[in-house]
Amino acid sequence: MICSGVRSIARVECILYLCGMFIREVKKQRSKKSGLYYQYNLVQATRVDGKVKQRTILYLGAEELMKESTSRNQVLSILKAKIFGQEVLFPGDISEEVKQLALSYFEKYCVKFGQSDLPVVSIPPAPKQAEFHNIDIKALEIEDVKSFGAENLCKQILDKLELEPCLKGLGLTPEQTTKALIAIAAKAIFSCSENKTAQILARNSELSACYKYAQRISHKQLYSAADLLYEHKSAIDDFLYRRVTDMFDLEDKIVIFDISNTYFETRKDGSKIAKRGRSKEKRTDCPIVVFTGVINSEGFIRHSNVYEGNTPDAKTLHEMIVELGKYSPLGTKQTIVMDAGIAIEENVDLVKKLGYNYVCVSRKRIGNYQLTNPSVLQMTDRHKQIIELSIFKPAGYTDTWMYVQSSQKRVKEQSMDIKLKAAFEEDMQSIQKALSAKSGTKKTIKVWERIGRIKQKHNRVSGQYEINVVEQNGNITEIFWTQKEKSTPKSDKENGVYFIRTNYENINEKELWSIYNTIREVESTFRCLKSDLQIRPVHHQKDSRIQSHIYLTILAYQLVNTIRHMLKQSNINYSWDRIKLIMTTQTMQTVFLTTDKKQIHLRKSSKPIQEVQDIYKATSCNSNTAATKKYVVYH
Repeated sequence: MICSGVRSIARVECILYLCGMFIREVKKQRSKKSGLYYQYNLVQATRVDGKVKQRTILYLGAEELMKESTSRNQVLSILKAKIFGQEVLFPGDISEEVKQLALSYFEKYCVKFGQSDLPVVSIPPAPKQAEFHNIDIKALEIEDVKSFGAENLCKQILDKLELEPCLKGLGLTPEQTTKALIAIAAKAIFSCSENKTAQILARNSELSACYKYAQRISHKQLYSAADLLYEHKSAIDDFLYRRVTDMFDLEDKIVIFDISNTYFETRKDGSKIAKRGRSKEKRTDCPIVVFTGVINSEGFIRHSNVYEGNTPDAKTLHEMIVELGKYSPLGTKQTIVMDAGIAIEENVDLVKKLGYNYVCVSRKRIGNYQLTNPSVLQMTDRHKQIIELSIFKPAGYTDTWMYVQSSQKRVKEQSMDIKLKAAFEEDMQSIQKALSAKSGTKKTIKVWERIGRIKQKHNRVSGQYEINVVEQNGNITEIFWTQKEKSTPKSDKENGVYFIRTNYENINEKELWSIYNTIREVESTFRCLKSDLQIRPVHHQKDSRIQSHIYLTILAYQLVNTIRHMLKQSNINYSWDRIKLIMTTQTMQTVFLTTDKKQIHLRKSSKPIQEVQDIYKATSCNSNTAATKKYVVYH
């Protein structure tokens, strides 16, 4: 009986070897200190040019059952039988556990090779599911390589936003619509001038081909596309905002209002909107233009406006609230969130008068206040720093205030205060040195003029100093400056204390802090517009073209924010620059294959890397387009 069993096993191994398949056991060790373990692969042996070659067909994992050689042989016999449509030898000798394991491997095999519907599976797949040619490897060429990943993503997201039917509904021709969509996507991806964008579209990008637009697009056509979009600004803004709120089922209860500006590299003497003003980028040498945005808590822009460069921040609110009322759903009472630059008393009263709730940072500092709630709520901010919150109602005010003490703000204020004081004292020392210099300023009236200019220059800290001089015969011989005792409001500021105001009656600290923190979306929005999409500087000369440039950038931002919002829902919190960098790894190219009978031109996108696949999956977009083939037959 023993000899008979040995002959049976030998017979099975002989048959399996002749069929060319066997299971290979691979010894593994993760590190020198870890233990050994084994993995198993289904391997096929074939003869190529008189030499035996082996290749791995299927990874089988590290199942405990596979440690026994008998079990491995039984699994292999079942696999061979299933793959080649044969009967299993000696089925009575195989346990149910081994059968189930072998069948699971066969299912994995079918998934890999897609051949489960065929009675006999061949390796490689059957010719009817493949296309075989004799290829001259040395003649293989790859040409016309262009960026594809970001273009493919933006095109599909614009399709989801249904902007194409919207533009056609506004009277744009199919060609105008295509150019407008290309202009929006190109602004989001390349963020450069129209002249450079036209060059990139022609040489480096697959964007035009994604829209099946074969003609070259010039920079003047991109100008016209932006102008055309700006002509329909109101209708596009209304449609686009309603679309994103429907797509993501957004609550339209909180709106954030903010203002920024962008500068020009030229003098803009003939412009009616480019004026000298307070530049956010400290470009006092350049004229600027102001733009505003009303943004929801997810960062989508409801509507925007452009103003003259010398327009004060606080003067733009009324018009934006009127616009807000036009597009707000009936019966919805929004809360307007403002920063301190806009929240002057006049604007706070205006918001209340028009029937809106508001949350803002107080511009005023209260000297003597008493916290009515003795318990202070401690929370952590987005930087994981401790903050202290307490709601109270100060005397003389009808609205609700919240005391906020932030350790991070305290460090920032103290650091800034030290820096400003050092600059002030340095300038005062220059006056002092001039008193002893041969040709220095010594006349009393002239010295006080210099002191006045320095106090004005450093007005944030100069009030904290007391300045005394020693005068003799119409000249100043000595000058002294000492710091005054700090007042309570200044002490609050230096300790990182500020106040949030609201007209909500019954609200707790956590709820109010959550509403106020939606203003971070404004910071993110304007940071993306300025840095990622390069809304500044403006190089255009005509005022209408300036407005078109800003509006095109805002439409590109809406596209970008849609993509980022989808990714955030899948816990992918990437900046737009990082998304573009990842998507550039996918390209489109033409492969030239020379066969024995013809030449094949295959236009095909590269296989996306895992990070690109994750982005496509999170946005529900297709990772590839159908390859196009062109045959050139030899005569």
